[in-house]
Amino acid sequence: MTHSRKQSGFTLVEVIIVIAIMGIIGGLSTLIIGRSLDSYAALERRENMQTSIRLAVERISRELRNALPNSICVNNGGACINGSGSQFHFIPVRDSGRYQDRPGVYTAPPPIQRNRLPVTPLNRDRFDVLSTNPANPLDAVGGVVNGDWVVVYNINNVDIYNLPNNIRKQINAIVPIDIDGDANSDTIQIQFSANESFANHSPSRRFHIIDNTQQVTSFSLVGNQLFRDTTTFNAPNAAVAPRLLMQNVQACTFTYTPGSQTRAGLLRINITVAEQGETIQVIHDAHIYNTP
Repeated sequence: MTHSRKQSGFTLVEVIIVIAIMGIIGGLSTLIIGRSLDSYAALERRENMQTSIRLAVERISRELRNALPNSICVNNGGACINGSGSQFHFIPVRDSGRYQDRPGVYTAPPPIQRNRLPVTPLNRDRFDVLSTNPANPLDAVGGVVNGDWVVVYNINNVDIYNLPNNIRKQINAIVPIDIDGDANSDTIQIQFSANESFANHSPSRRFHIIDNTQQVTSFSLVGNQLFRDTTTFNAPNAAVAPRLLMQNVQACTFTYTPGSQTRAGLLRINITVAEQGETIQVIHDAHIYNTP
């Protein structure tokens, strides 16, 4: 008597079907994981682009807070204009204060003549600063030195860059004055080397002090890179020591609208950044303090 044995296992067809199913599952898994990785990389790329734009815009806005009123010039390597361009520059302020605007004599002994700001047709080689303290902040804290420039009532962005003019005058000496005889400095006197005369009074009796090197801060688009630079009045468009602010800039436009005595100026910053097919555009309005 013979016995038949049943052998259990997979047929070739079954093995092929299993391999095909596993291949499909593996392919789908790879596709899903790949798309997830691509989405994560794109998200990280967008976040990096947004961060770079935000940092650049915040840097520009922060520095503009220290701009001399009405000193912003937009240009493309040419003349100073109000309008749009791929670069702009402005004059940073070192210090500011209020000046004496009425003549007379300080009442406390010893009697000291009050020196008001010399404004046309008045000529004088000095004027007194108001609201100071014994620490002499203009000299000690503000870092103002002989040779710096006093600016009074700058109302446009052209005349301030040219000499001679009656808008800015160069400091010859900064002298502390003791009014009440207690051996402490109660006020400060700014002196010039010769009799000077400014064109107009500032409505708020303000003056600003700018650097003796006639420093200018500029931001410009060169190729696909945005740079910050420090130049001078005579060559505001010349690159001296540019520092890279942002890369992968597809377009950058600065549009300046001057303000008035009752309205702040406005610098619109329009930046488009592109990287690996991703494009982000940001438009930011920076308000400019323009009261001279």
